[in-house]
Amino acid sequence: MDTEKQTKTEVKVHFLSIDRGTGAPIVVLKEKEDSLNRILLIWIGESEAAAIQMHLENVELPRPMTHDLLKNMIQTLAAKVINVCVHSVEQLNNRWTFYAHITLEVNDKPIEVDCRPSDAIALALRCDVPIYIAENVIADHGFSEQELEQGEQHDPKDVLENLDDDTLKQYTV
Repeated sequence: MDTEKQTKTEVKVHFLSIDRGTGAPIVVLKEKEDSLNRILLIWIGESEAAAIQMHLENVELPRPMTHDLLKNMIQTLAAKVINVCVHSVEQLNNRWTFYAHITLEVNDKPIEVDCRPSDAIALALRCDVPIYIAENVIADHGFSEQELEQGEQHDPKDVLENLDDDTLKQYTV
């Protein structure tokens, strides 16, 4: 897939939450600069959620964690993280699975490396680079704040509490 030509929307980590039904962490991504103010929910693993949360809270550990190590290795090899992108989603066994890549610059050439969205996000935060979502992914799987407000949900976090079990079961961790 040539993700270079996809239309992309820049997002930020809005907050992390927990799926009350499964206990799985959820990262909530929100458009940075768009009048639609869409959000995208991605169920992630516990260790990736901890890595993201520790960075958001500026927690410094005495030794590098996995994503810190990855950042250090990339820099040591004279490469640079340019951005990350959640570029596609696929339904497998009645569950939606998101796919991402990290774009590196190596010897002045861009290289895309396949990864899980949670790892891409954790690395992007550490490298202070943009996080993108392919427009078709956020259009098909995101929610606008207007849609949430019409449902009388005044806080975007409410969407997590009001999703039905059938919807929750469609997303993989």
